[in-house]
Amino acid sequence: MPLPATQPVNDPAGLWALQLELLTMAESLLGPRDASKKIYQPRFTDQGPQLRNTPGLDGAGVELSRNGQRYWPTVVFEMSHETVHLLNPIAGNTNNLEEGVAVAFSLHVQPSYGISIPVAMPSYLYALRLVQALPAGPLAAAARVRRQLGSLSAATPQCLAELFPEVDGGVLAKLAEGFVRGAV
Repeated sequence: MPLPATQPVNDPAGLWALQLELLTMAESLLGPRDASKKIYQPRFTDQGPQLRNTPGLDGAGVELSRNGQRYWPTVVFEMSHETVHLLNPIAGNTNNLEEGVAVAFSLHVQPSYGISIPVAMPSYLYALRLVQALPAGPLAAAARVRRQLGSLSAATPQCLAELFPEVDGGVLAKLAEGFVRGAV
């Protein structure tokens, strides 16, 4: 899929179209999003990339880093990751399972846009390695978890053990642990 010839910061319609495209891709692989939450226009902030919930937790939007303001590949890299969190926006931090799946999804969509941006932060690579231990791959395993539990953040070691009895219990416990950015 070709990326626009515009600069992302000057193309809110292009950002929104990409957000909807990525959301469609995520739902096709991971299952439907929580439709009770409204999705808001992506924007660039000093705190991005991250997901920003509304104060009433009735919606969320992607905040992108300033690094993407003039470079669509960075926008795809960041937005695809955050789109996984848009499926079930929660207050606070999520677990290693959801972060690992978000990394896997970001890597999965990059070839569709003709880009390849590696993941550099060790804590995200750690979460990715954990989800790669799940049978059928991270995305298929995540779809199974979401079908059973409704969201990735709801995963407990016990629930994961029921879904994936062939996976080491220590790995499952680590997947259910809260994600700590910058740790490892």
